[in-house]
Parts: sequence; C-alpha cells; structure tokens
Amino acid sequence: ECIMFGKKFFVPVLILIFLLCSCSRSASTGNSDGKSLAERDQSVLSICTALSYQPFEYVGDEGELLGFDMALAMLISEAMDRRPVFCPMDSDSLLSALNCGLADIALCRLEATDVGRRTADFSDSYITIASAIVTNREYTKVTGTDSLREAEKIAAVYGSYSYEYLRAIGLDNIGEYRNFNQCVGALLRGDAEVMFADTGDAEAFIAEYPEFVIRETDIDRRRFSVAVADGNSELVREINSILAQFRTDGTLLSLRRAYINGDDALRAEYDERLKQYRK
Repeated sequence: ECIMFGKKFFVPVLILIFLLCSCSRSASTGNSDGKSLAERDQSVLSICTALSYQPFEYVGDEGELLGFDMALAMLISEAMDRRPVFCPMDSDSLLSALNCGLADIALCRLEATDVGRRTADFSDSYITIASAIVTNREYTKVTGTDSLREAEKIAAVYGSYSYEYLRAIGLDNIGEYRNFNQCVGALLRGDAEVMFADTGDAEAFIAEYPEFVIRETDIDRRRFSVAVADGNSELVREINSILAQFRTDGTLLSLRRAYINGDDALRAEYDERLKQYRK
C-alpha cells in the first residue's frame, strides 16, 4: 500500500509475492527488475518505510505520515524535483522491496551494517543519534542506565528518541516534557533528579551549568542512512550530494531541532509541509 497525495494504492498480494520471490535472482545477474521498475516514472520518488517509531516515522492524527525520516524523504524528493510517494510496509520487507522495484529508497532508521550491505547500497549517514544521563554533581543515586529506576523522575522530551528509549526499557518514572528547555527547567528546579536527553544537548547544558554532570553518554548510539537497491550507485551519489548540501545549509540541523530536540514550532512547520502530500 502506497500513499501519494492522500490516495492509497494497493499492490495485489500475489504480485507482491511474485516480485519478492524473483528479485534476488534478477538482482544477482546485474539486470535488476528493481532498477527498471523504479526508473519508469522519474517524476516520482517512491519511499518505503515502517511506521513504528517516533520521532522518526509515525502516523499523525489525520492519517498523514510524519516524522524525521518522512520530512527528510520529502526534502530529498523536492531536491530531485520529484513527488514523494510513501509506501508503508513491514520493516523486514524494506530491503527486498528496493531490489524488487517496489520503491526507490528506504528511510526507516536503517543502519549500514555488514548484513544490510549484502542486499542493498547505503548513503552517507544523515544523523548520528545517542542519549546521555545528566544529574546534579551531588546526586549519586543514578550513575548510569542500570540505576535509572532509582530516580523519582527522569525528565525527557515527549516523543523524542531518548524518551522512546526509556519507554522501551520499561521505565515508569519518566517525566514528559514538551521540549528540551522544559526538561532543563525541571532539572534546575529540582522537579526531576535526572535528565535523559540527546548527547549534544546534554554536553551544551553542562558547559553552561558546571554544577551538573553527565553520568553516562553515547547511550544507544546509532547512525542512520538512506538505503537504495543493490548496485544503484548513481542514486547513492545523488542522495549523498543532496545530504552534503543539507549539512552545509543547516537543513539536517533544522530537522534535528524539530524532531529530536523538541522544537514544537519547527516541527509543526515540517508537519504542515508533509500534509500537502495528502491533498
């Protein structure tokens, strides 16, 4: 099922199964069906994703596809002068979908691991993400991830990568805040004993407030890349060129502020731009 301008297009199950079963053979011969199918309409960029993890990809209140990865996919499409078509699917099918020509690129917190490189090509990393634990120097109940449960309240930005990590490890002492500044306020007032935040934000905070210290850093460190069909080096080069421009002009930093660091106003701007593709 793919979504373009608010319309849903269903790939018949039998056709999907046929493509998934046949693409490994065609890709290995160097005459990939994936390329020929993907190149039929150069006015469209089809993006496969799995809508499962805020703040990178999720479904909004009106059914729109939102998140860091969705906004980045939109911006990459616009830089190519192409229309984005989003194709949600199971995460296990993403790389197969590329090589079968069901999508041009995959954006879904994908890491360029040795295993992944056997079946797909990857762009340069577009974000490195990790979290850090911050406390007052005099507070010693929490010294790392193993002791986070000892805190009465942990300040984290609701919906952020750090927040979702805390939820994933089963903590129930999370204080939900709308943005990083609110987390800082809670820590300074003593409303929360611990702040769990993006490593970059944590480092900037302790530089300004030396009475606080980072207890553990680089927690759950990840580097995410865009995936394309195996052997499609031309598309990789084009995406890398766009990502390099986005680093230079501040676009990647802007996306990080919006979706990782909790800038609500900036996030709303990107969300509104994404909604246009449902009209």
